[in-house]
Amino acid sequence: MSFSSPGDSDPVVSNAAANGWLVVMLAILTAALVYRTVVDGIKNRPDYTPRVVTPRGDLGADEKNSIEIFELASPSVVNVRTKGNSVNFFGRRIERELASGTGIVWDENGYIVTNLHVVEPALIQRMAELEVVFEDSQVFDAEFVGAVAERDIAVLRIEAPASLLVPVTIGESDNLRVGQQVMAIGNPFGLDRTLSTGVIGGLDRRIRTDHDRDLTGMIQTDAAINPGNSGGPLLDSAGRLIGVNTALISTTGDSSGLGFAVPVEDVLEAVDLIIRSASREGRAALGIWILDRDSIPNLPLRPGVIIGGIFPGSPAERAGLQGSQKTGRGEIFVGDVITAVQGAAVNSREELAQELGRYSVGQTVTLTVNRGTTLFEVPVKLSVRPSPAAF
Repeated sequence: MSFSSPGDSDPVVSNAAANGWLVVMLAILTAALVYRTVVDGIKNRPDYTPRVVTPRGDLGADEKNSIEIFELASPSVVNVRTKGNSVNFFGRRIERELASGTGIVWDENGYIVTNLHVVEPALIQRMAELEVVFEDSQVFDAEFVGAVAERDIAVLRIEAPASLLVPVTIGESDNLRVGQQVMAIGNPFGLDRTLSTGVIGGLDRRIRTDHDRDLTGMIQTDAAINPGNSGGPLLDSAGRLIGVNTALISTTGDSSGLGFAVPVEDVLEAVDLIIRSASREGRAALGIWILDRDSIPNLPLRPGVIIGGIFPGSPAERAGLQGSQKTGRGEIFVGDVITAVQGAAVNSREELAQELGRYSVGQTVTLTVNRGTTLFEVPVKLSVRPSPAAF
């Protein structure tokens, strides 16, 4: 048996100590190398001189004009939203946006002008509502007053403070020239009050819209008109309303340089007709609103007036009449079609209004109604109109 003397060293301990010193030396060398690299980089870097900001100077005349027009006209531009409501399996109300577009403050009485196709989803779907949103995000419930389908123009009415109701300045459209500068303001893709500029590219155009309406006498412009711009103002270089932006021609659904607006002369005529017709508050009514035939493409219909919807508690509801409905896939199920009032045939809203105008509140009239393939008669006791839009 052999014994190690106290003077002998442990080889394991010696190796560990050597490795430790090696790690320390490598760390020192690495730190020195990093330090040298950083110092050399700083020494060799060129001196940094902060960039000088060049003053912009005065805006160009065209820029100043565009800014002035936008600031002048934008308070007259609103967002028009259509909200649908349904009840789920648990009986809870579910709200979703059906459509949105742009509207124009028409006067201090709270009338708002927009496109019929913007508000049509609210007229067809049950439990739907209309809202008008101002620049400061104030929201007001809107009442449908009426529409002229041939111009795709609709009028709404809201109860809003006078301070918010800044009417747009009305211009002319009968003396427009191709090449004239124009501006459009709208709410494309949910972006509030967006300005686009361009020129008039053509006049007196005839187009067929995505909603299967033939519109004539339209103003063509290359000012960008995208989904959401519908119902907004087309302005001339003086900031006056010369048209209501209505449609675009595109293979993608986005603006492609071909936008169209209803001339303001046609808008004036349509709005005047709608408001004058709606102002006869005291006349007798069934309590229905009418669905325009142009909104039901490629569907053969018998003559008559299509019931779009029925006001709650109205004579029409008590008589059991049925309105039209729109499915989630956009299909329209046509409701009852009124073909005659007291034996007098009616084929339009004007004829229906004329016939109902012969009777007073409280009188009973017999309607001839077509429901599907069934033709029947039903007595209805007339009452005061529940809304300016009602018949």
